[in-house]
Amino acid sequence: MTEPFPVIDTDVHPRTFAADPRIVAHLPERWQRYVAEYGPLHRPRSERPRHREFASRWDATTPDGQPPGSDPEFAATQLLDRYDISGALVNDIAGFVMAGAGGQPVELASAYCRAMNLHRRDLWLASDPRWYGSITIPYELPEAAVEEIRFCKEEMGDYNSRWKQVFLAPDNLRPAGHPSYWPIYEACEHYGLPVAFHVLAGHRITPSGSPNFYFEEHCDFALFNFPLIASLIFEGVFERFPRLKIVLVELAWSWAVPFAWRLDHAYRMNRRELSLPRLPSEYLADHVYYTTQPMEEPENDAWFDDILAQFEDSGMSRNLMYSSDYPHWDFDEPGALPKTLTDEQHRRILGQNASDLYGIDLRPGTGYTRM
Repeated sequence: MTEPFPVIDTDVHPRTFAADPRIVAHLPERWQRYVAEYGPLHRPRSERPRHREFASRWDATTPDGQPPGSDPEFAATQLLDRYDISGALVNDIAGFVMAGAGGQPVELASAYCRAMNLHRRDLWLASDPRWYGSITIPYELPEAAVEEIRFCKEEMGDYNSRWKQVFLAPDNLRPAGHPSYWPIYEACEHYGLPVAFHVLAGHRITPSGSPNFYFEEHCDFALFNFPLIASLIFEGVFERFPRLKIVLVELAWSWAVPFAWRLDHAYRMNRRELSLPRLPSEYLADHVYYTTQPMEEPENDAWFDDILAQFEDSGMSRNLMYSSDYPHWDFDEPGALPKTLTDEQHRRILGQNASDLYGIDLRPGTGYTRM
């Protein structure tokens, strides 16, 4: 038996319900009337029926029958206490429908993101010091998005430091490196906040249209990565914002090395088109982080070891972080990592990499114990 490895969970979801009356209560009266009169806020157009409501675990339903992810104290008992976790990022995918990309008044989009952040502060961050927040912003309205980042980092009082990243969908109206998003990246660099892209399609999940089955969609998630990363690198985002960090949440990681080979080859073949001084693979290693869930699970464990060895040999040993995806059905507990990992790999992936990126302290002597 080894000493326990302290754990940070980089992906926990509060209840995904945009019309939650507890959020709506934080809206100005004008927009409360609007929501009451015109109905619930829009869901993403590409949603497919889940086999379970909100794609959640049955046992994550609260003792009083409320939906999974609706009670932070119950979530703390079922996740933080049970697995002795030092800290966890609360990621609000419900906010993606309020990106300001159409479908609702612009002022409502901004007001709703503010209401959601206030609600998460009062309900989640206030309930337990181990919860940390991801800022919901109207990212298609960069000026309003920057103001929301400033508000959370400067006007939340004791909670300013509990906001650890900014949260975006991966299928924005424009490619992720487009200059229209640069004010957001500039604000994130200023406050030392990573930008996290989490899987969920609000617009178009594949280049060839929308799949018909949920599990078809579930296997398509990695498709978001290629245009997203290529755009960030080739538009020069990391040259302009050298301290900016990107986190790809629930978007897998095993694709990164072969994609880096493809980017480097393209760069060498036609570098006159670009003005970048470094290889794309160097930006990938320095700026892009990944979360583990859903973990690659090949039939042969040695294949996983080979892929991870390539990943780490490419300079990304500090870029992979544990995530549980609680309370969703495909939840991974800390012990779900492959048993073939070394103690050092467990230490880095379960907690140290996230601690270094987010500045969240690890609690010595706690966490996952390898038997």
